[in-house]
Amino acid sequence: MADVFVRAARLSDVPEITVIQERCWRSAPGMPVDAPPPASSESVRAWERAVLAPPSPRHQVFVALDATEPVGLSAVAPTTDPDLDPTTASELLVFAVDPKHRRHGHGSRLLTATMESLTTSGVITATVWVNAVDDQSRQFLVSAGWAADGAHRSLALDDESPVETQLRQVRMGTDLSNTDRADSDLVVNPRG
Repeated sequence: MADVFVRAARLSDVPEITVIQERCWRSAPGMPVDAPPPASSESVRAWERAVLAPPSPRHQVFVALDATEPVGLSAVAPTTDPDLDPTTASELLVFAVDPKHRRHGHGSRLLTATMESLTTSGVITATVWVNAVDDQSRQFLVSAGWAADGAHRSLALDDESPVETQLRQVRMGTDLSNTDRADSDLVVNPRG
């Protein structure tokens, strides 16, 4: 287990996290077959900005590694949901583990490390939007202490998406205010 860990993303991780994001996008339950994936060149530039010049200290990108290979990523930022306080609530914008590396503990390590970083920065509430038909992701989050909070949304995948092809999502959240960091045996390795 010494060769599996989580650390802050580096510029050298950007090509692989772009690939992981695209693989996860294509395999996500509920994603229409003809949904356009994120454009790779645009995604690479966006990840480079996120890693090199995040807008604030609360904008963070993490990678899960198996030896030296990135196998998952997470990205967090202050919430933009109007019903939550952005000074104390963060959103898990991206949480993805490469489909070929799932069920090896990478997701649990990545989620724990990401949430520990949020609690360290004073965040007390975390949320994530999950595709409504993605039972596996919802069950994973529930097992980690998350719950649906009643909010939902529909996203157009492009400017011409009819309502019936929009991606339906539910919001899940967790309370980080009672997290006991002393009980955790996970160490986030910032330098890798």
